[in-house]
Amino acid sequence: MFAPNSHRRSLAPVSLATCVLIGLALTGCATTPPQGADSPPADVRHALDRGDCRVAYDALDTADAPSAVDVRLSVARVCLQRGEFTRTRNLADAILEDHPNHPDTDYAAYLGALAQLGTWNRATAMPPQQRSEQGRQVFLRLAAFLNDYPMSEYTESLAPRLARLRENLADIELQIADQAAAAGHQEEARARAEYVRDYYPGTSAARKAADRLQGDAGTDR
Repeated sequence: MFAPNSHRRSLAPVSLATCVLIGLALTGCATTPPQGADSPPADVRHALDRGDCRVAYDALDTADAPSAVDVRLSVARVCLQRGEFTRTRNLADAILEDHPNHPDTDYAAYLGALAQLGTWNRATAMPPQQRSEQGRQVFLRLAAFLNDYPMSEYTESLAPRLARLRENLADIELQIADQAAAAGHQEEARARAEYVRDYYPGTSAARKAADRLQGDAGTDR
């Protein structure tokens, strides 16, 4: 039996950014921050030298710490390297909001996107349905970066991450289809399989979904 169209309409939005992968280089990793003219205050600089994200982050809020974008970007980079993803996103998002015309906004957007991806990668124990929903939000953020900053030097770093995320999301959707089938919800399982086949073409999960759907069609004859 084929699933009602409503199942697929609820899943379709993730496909909006798939086309940004076409033509992008899928190698390389640009992580060198831009060089600014402002040097960090002593307490921030010492924390950065030690790789201490939390101390550097807290020092930015002191009365003596300047709000220079390049200083905050340096702190955000160290926080990302230490896996402090919430602090990284806070800094990156604040820069994008407060300094939208700064020449290094692409680096702020890049760090924020990596932080959101890192948070998602860490949440492996999350239920598949919730993980899929949050993963689509991460996908859209990475794709938005590639759309907004196509000439950025950081594009070549995010493009392969977006491709891997797409593969992971397809696998999760197929896992949800398996769970639905095991629970006896055949229409939902078929809708999920069709979604994977149609919106994640080229992935291993899409090939598996197509094979299953073809097999189901053969048994229905």
